Amino acid sequence: MRPSGAPELAETTAPPASREHDPLATVVSATPPWESAGPTGRDAGDPPRIGRFVVLREVGRGAMGVVYAGYDDELDRRVALKLVQTGSHDDPSLGRAQLLREAQALARLIHPNVVAVHEAGEFHGAVFIAMEYVDGVDLQHWLAHKPRSWREVVAALRQAGEGLRAAHDVGLIHRDFKPSNVLVGADGRVRVADFGLATRRGRTGASGHVSGTMSSSTSPALVTLAGSGALVGTPAYMAPEQLRREPATAASDQFAFCVTLWEALYGRRPFAGDSLE
Repeated sequence: MRPSGAPELAETTAPPASREHDPLATVVSATPPWESAGPTGRDAGDPPRIGRFVVLREVGRGAMGVVYAGYDDELDRRVALKLVQTGSHDDPSLGRAQLLREAQALARLIHPNVVAVHEAGEFHGAVFIAMEYVDGVDLQHWLAHKPRSWREVVAALRQAGEGLRAAHDVGLIHRDFKPSNVLVGADGRVRVADFGLATRRGRTGASGHVSGTMSSSTSPALVTLAGSGALVGTPAYMAPEQLRREPATAASDQFAFCVTLWEALYGRRPFAGDSLE
């Protein structure tokens, strides 16, 4: 259902495939809360809502939460709504409070190369983030659409780099920069997206356990990681200090940025092997 006057949205984010053996999957130590935090109507028969935002459809589901296409009927604009998991703590409110503070900090970050956050709040025990809706595709699909010159590639990544620098300037570390988290708008403007793993400078992630399975024919670098500790991110793009479970810094994001740039220019990532190390 959609409210009268709400626009139909072109679905630009396909539901993610299985991440069981995906080296590009985001690794995060937490338990999803959204099964009990789905959108609801204010009254019977009303369209489902997250907070004051109308939910049109689910467009993606991943390690950090669920993304919905939505509509802000008060300001008459399209939005993307993300329900973010809050982490596994003895006191779940600690994870919620931390994520809410960081989402609110991101909402104060106004930059043309960062997806704008309009609002952040709590919804049925989870944190929701209402973001700018971008009419476009991620960098991976942009590169695959047609051949790109190295000048086009560098120009696009330079814009993304400006967005990362703006986040660093306010003390936020992305921790999961990769092609699928870079959006290229139909207007050519590039935006860094998905700060779901963002943390303030010098802070580590939440401890917990991430499990996975591995067949004898699958490289350890290609499966979901198993182990305790503050290991968050996407293995193929993670800096060495992140793999050592040390605090992420701006340099960690720069490392992921360079891996992404290399991959965009050469069509492959700079590191390959039979193990994560």
